[in-house]
Amino acid sequence: MLLGLLLALAPGKASQGRATRGFDLAVLAFVDINGDGVYGLSQGGPEPVLSGIEVRLCRDHPPLLSIGKEDIWLATQTTNPDGYVVFRNISAGDYILLGSVTDGYLPTTPLEQYTRLEGNGGGAVLEFVFGQLARSEFKGRFIFPLIGVP
Repeated sequence: MLLGLLLALAPGKASQGRATRGFDLAVLAFVDINGDGVYGLSQGGPEPVLSGIEVRLCRDHPPLLSIGKEDIWLATQTTNPDGYVVFRNISAGDYILLGSVTDGYLPTTPLEQYTRLEGNGGGAVLEFVFGQLARSEFKGRFIFPLIGVP
């Protein structure tokens, strides 16, 4: 399940007919208070963000949509105080974003998210989200598959 949204398109600067920028992949980690897997408002206001979450970017090679020895890890970043990491100037291809889970939390979105980037990007920004719910808040009220729980 891919939770990517096209946020903005910024025109790439062309040099001799080719774009100079690829895609930027922005990742937001947040506390999913209402457990719906979508960042937004809860009863108490905006859902809080999570800093210190490790996110890896991997080039996905066949067989696609699975992590294996054929895949190439490109970068690892940790979310900042605003809950974000940004992987900049990514070229077209198949990729995996892999999020980590904070101790005491359960994921409400897939920890592995896949995307295929096509074209030159031209500075397009794609956003992905990794939601987590405190184990103490689970209380059996949600019925959804827990993905990647250790």
